[in-house]
Order: sequence, then C-alpha cells, then structure tokens
Amino acid sequence: MKIEEGAIIAVPSPGLAEVKVGRHSDCMACGSCPGSENIVVTAVDPLGVEVGQHVKFEVRESNIVVGAFVCFIMPLLITAIGAIGGHYYGLREAADAVHTAVIGGIIGFLVGVGGVKVFDRSLRNDQTAKPKIIEICK
Repeated sequence: MKIEEGAIIAVPSPGLAEVKVGRHSDCMACGSCPGSENIVVTAVDPLGVEVGQHVKFEVRESNIVVGAFVCFIMPLLITAIGAIGGHYYGLREAADAVHTAVIGGIIGFLVGVGGVKVFDRSLRNDQTAKPKIIEICK
C-alpha cells in the first residue's frame, strides 16, 4: 500500500472526501491527469474529516497497475487486434488489405475506448477501489 498526504477540500457526501494532493514522481511520469501541480482524489472517509484538515490516505498499488493497464495498454492491444483482423479480412475477401486494416484498427480503438469507459464506470461505485483515509494529521 502506498501512503500519501493531502488536504481535504470538500466532503461531497458522508463517507467520502475530496483530497487535494501535490503531484509526486509517479504522477509526473504518467501525466494523464489534468492540472499542473495538484490533483484531486475522492477517498473513502471512515474518520469523519472536515474541510481544511490534512490527512494521510492509502492507495492500493494493485489498483494503480490495473488502472494503467486498462487505460493505456488495453486500447492499444485491441487496436492492434482490430487492425490485424481487418488486414486478414481484406485478404480473405479480396479487398484492399490496407483499407480494411485501417478500418479494423479504428473499430478496435473505439472498442478499446468503450472498454475504458466501462471499467471507469465499474470502479466509480466500488468503495474498495478508492483510496482510504487512514489518519488525520495534527
């Protein structure tokens, strides 16, 4: 588990809190989140925190790895599979293999993006996938 620190900027509902976190080396290397200096994380709040408090929260590293795979690698793999499938479809049907490969790649990319959206929606309500506040800093 990775432990991070941040400041509570909002409590949208009981049991959840939005934590403003300064970017660290993992975020700088990734760069997928918008914002230049800080990111906002929605965390599970079992402690009843208030706006303005500084907290420590834990993030499961397995969630980071799975999320990175689904967001970056899976769409590329599905795009490649679509392009290869389109190429062979073009050869089998005596069509232009380049055009069918491009069309297959585009279809594969759209399927991959759809997969990312489905994954995102499945995690949105999964409390075990969210970071968890473990301590209020004094």
